[in-house]
Amino acid sequence: MTRNPVFRSNYYILAQVGQGQFGRVYCGISRKTGKFVALKSLAKGFPTNRFLREFSCLISLRHPNIVSCQAIEYHGGGRYLVMDYCEGGTLRDLMNFSAKLNLKSRLDLVINILAGLEQAHKKNIIHCDIKPENILLSLTADKWVGKVTDFGIAKIIEQSSNDRGESGYTGSPAYMAPERFYGKYSYACDIYSVGIILYELMIGERPFYGLPGDLMLAHLNKRFDIPDTVPKPLQSIIIKALEKLPKRRFSSAKKMLEAINIAKYQLNINQDKPIISTSNNLSKFTVEINNFSRLDVVDKINHIVNNDENIYLASHNQLIKLSNQSKKIETINFNQSIKSLTLLSQGCLVLTEDKKQKICQYDFHYFSENKSFNTLDTCLQLESQDLTYTCDFKGKWLAIISKIDNEQISAKLTVLNLQTLSSFHSPKPCPFPEKLIFLNNRYGLAIFSGIFQDKRQTCFYLFNRRGHFIKGFLFPLLISKLTVNKSNAYDLFAVEKVKPNNGILIKLNPLKMTRIPLEFVPDFISGESWGYGLARTTGELLLLDKKGNYRSKINLGVEITAITGLSKNQLLIATLEDRKAKLLTLDLKELD
Repeated sequence: MTRNPVFRSNYYILAQVGQGQFGRVYCGISRKTGKFVALKSLAKGFPTNRFLREFSCLISLRHPNIVSCQAIEYHGGGRYLVMDYCEGGTLRDLMNFSAKLNLKSRLDLVINILAGLEQAHKKNIIHCDIKPENILLSLTADKWVGKVTDFGIAKIIEQSSNDRGESGYTGSPAYMAPERFYGKYSYACDIYSVGIILYELMIGERPFYGLPGDLMLAHLNKRFDIPDTVPKPLQSIIIKALEKLPKRRFSSAKKMLEAINIAKYQLNINQDKPIISTSNNLSKFTVEINNFSRLDVVDKINHIVNNDENIYLASHNQLIKLSNQSKKIETINFNQSIKSLTLLSQGCLVLTEDKKQKICQYDFHYFSENKSFNTLDTCLQLESQDLTYTCDFKGKWLAIISKIDNEQISAKLTVLNLQTLSSFHSPKPCPFPEKLIFLNNRYGLAIFSGIFQDKRQTCFYLFNRRGHFIKGFLFPLLISKLTVNKSNAYDLFAVEKVKPNNGILIKLNPLKMTRIPLEFVPDFISGESWGYGLARTTGELLLLDKKGNYRSKINLGVEITAITGLSKNQLLIATLEDRKAKLLTLDLKELD
């Protein structure tokens, strides 16, 4: 996370999320509340009247489907609007995603846009620039929510006045109503723009393409075709919304919204299954079996980690080290079962677990690449009912939260120097999290699921290496199986708890979340430089690129017990067949 020197205000700037003709938009966090906000910085020379117009529009509009303005602030470099932050990106991002929206989701998003416009029109405001880029998205437990934004060129009409013509036009020609090209404005202009969006959502492309001049002629004179694949009730709605003459369109946003709801009822669209589109983006991968013949003695591989030098495998209480170069195999047997392996830059951290009646004994063992593998030293012993931990990749810091008793809030956070096992502080009381993550050598995240602000959500709480919790921020979903991408700790992949057939791609800087329909609920997830590998114990494997697009799927036909990245272009898979463990590699060169 970096600071932008331009902004010295009540908000901590994370990153730029967008740039338009009139300024830039940043993702920020309030220093007082820890909430995410969008900061729209207006470019130098931006007309004051336009700035005040957008500010007055946003202040007067309060609606769930309109991005609201919270404040206006001045800083050393100028001024900016403080607005709601929408973590789902834009409707354009969603339309460009390989997995298509189902019909219910498409219509619900159009309904969201119309509901926002209905409120704006009640306030005598014509948006004048409705397009997918100006529809922001938030996620809820079961859907996307669209919110109208960017009122920078909106027109405010006094109730006592008539529409006035203006010379020239501003806006987006691909979505502009015909009359806009010669300076006429009315509420019907926004209806026409929504009609273009509905057409694009249903068909996958706009009705008209070309340069601005070509688009003007097309909007004014050209007719369009609607494929028979579009249901008849929706065809009639599109045709009416895209009438050339404003008076022939829907008389209001409310009337068009009602028409879509009637069409949903006629088509019996109450629930719609997600559409998983894979055929257009699948690649072919080569499967090779590594010649680790002595691995047949292993009953089942539960964990795998590796670096450029060695592969570490865990099976029950046995740790196996395989040299990537010499194929040399070394083993160590523990008295306790191995709970997890964590790869560090210079070795491997092993956590063993000895379950007792009410409490478990946890032992941490650190193996350095520079020392003999057979040197078995216990670096830390703890007794706890449960335990979760994380360490930074360089192997300097170890953060541990141990549960004291059955109460969810009775846990303690300790951050230690892994080399000396010393800590800066005494253990800090805290709730017991589902996951700990180190973002860098200074900060980590503790992930909690529960009821926050009367909603079931996930809270990400930042802590530093001194064990102090700083600000937290909320995700509107309950998530599980959170996995860090090894190439960037700010990129994460998770699965929704309520609907586990949905994956969630999370980018923390700036915050962005993408919902991905999955063909199966993964048992294993591996985040690599090329994307994410998802596997199920029954043998199915799914590969996604870093944007969440499907790249390949395969069924190995054997039980999968663990996966991890092997190198820049390979995925290592542990399988079990006839009670014998084998390692497979998938060659991913075609993803590069």
